[in-house]
Amino acid sequence: MKLEAKPYRLELKRPFRLAHGSRSHTDVVYLHLSANGYQAIGEASLPPYLGESVESVLAFANGIDLSRLHPERLLESKEYLDHFRPANFAAKAGIEMALVSLAAQMKGQSAGEFFGIADRPIETSYTIGLSDESELEEKLEEAAPFKTLKLKLGSANDLALVRTFKGMTDKPFSVDVNQGWSDVVSCLPVIRLLEEMNCLFIEQPFSDKDYSTHTALKERTPVPVFADESIKRLSDLEAYHASFDGIVVKLMKSTGPIEAVEMLQVAARLGLKTVMGCMAESSVAVAVARAIAPLADYADLDGPFLIKNDRHNRVSYTDGEIKGLVG
Repeated sequence: MKLEAKPYRLELKRPFRLAHGSRSHTDVVYLHLSANGYQAIGEASLPPYLGESVESVLAFANGIDLSRLHPERLLESKEYLDHFRPANFAAKAGIEMALVSLAAQMKGQSAGEFFGIADRPIETSYTIGLSDESELEEKLEEAAPFKTLKLKLGSANDLALVRTFKGMTDKPFSVDVNQGWSDVVSCLPVIRLLEEMNCLFIEQPFSDKDYSTHTALKERTPVPVFADESIKRLSDLEAYHASFDGIVVKLMKSTGPIEAVEMLQVAARLGLKTVMGCMAESSVAVAVARAIAPLADYADLDGPFLIKNDRHNRVSYTDGEIKGLVG
């Protein structure tokens, strides 16, 4: 087994504004694995909130014992990675992606086939960052091919932004607050407007550890409340699912596709709706997420569409549908 880690910077087509900041790029590390004549690649995406860096991923990759990684024994390899060092979720995800790809190649299968997932057409939402009125108009023009939208909220201007949005489009949409709201009472005017607009769901309105306030909002609105930052791994889902109507599963949170598949399956058994989502990622990671997206109710996999220097081109977008070109 050979492992090579290569840092890369994804440049966004336009600055991306969230409730807690703005950025124009996202660093990633590509993890290349080779074994038995097969080669595969995974991706560790490093948005600031994850608390990981290029340096931490390189240190993780350089420190692991490659003799403990086996495409033929994935669960054993996953357990080793999980216990090698705490956290480092994105680093683990990138390595596990490559391991799963190797395992699938050895069986002559795609990643979806390897997990026994029946493929189907997948439509992805298009994400619109925090915007003023002129920016919103431009972004909606860019979003024309997409049938479903995700609107970022979490500023003092949320009510005005939602009203402006309502006047510009009638497409189905969700909102993502990125922990930007503080309490139920102050956000109720926005919530009531979202109810009138038949918003699909509200993603992560409050701080990730504030489960009680999420529960309180869930009880006061018919709009489903989804967890993103609050539920990263299967253990979080098992502990805190009662506070939410749905969850967003991402490879960089779940430490890779193996646990992501299990989370989607467990969430369905618990009666939760699910989104297969992504960070700012290239098509290396998103192709893997696309392969398991048929298990989810919704897909939010527009990451490669929002960057301008995807070197790998492993997915394509046509009229809002995302197709995996490999794996």
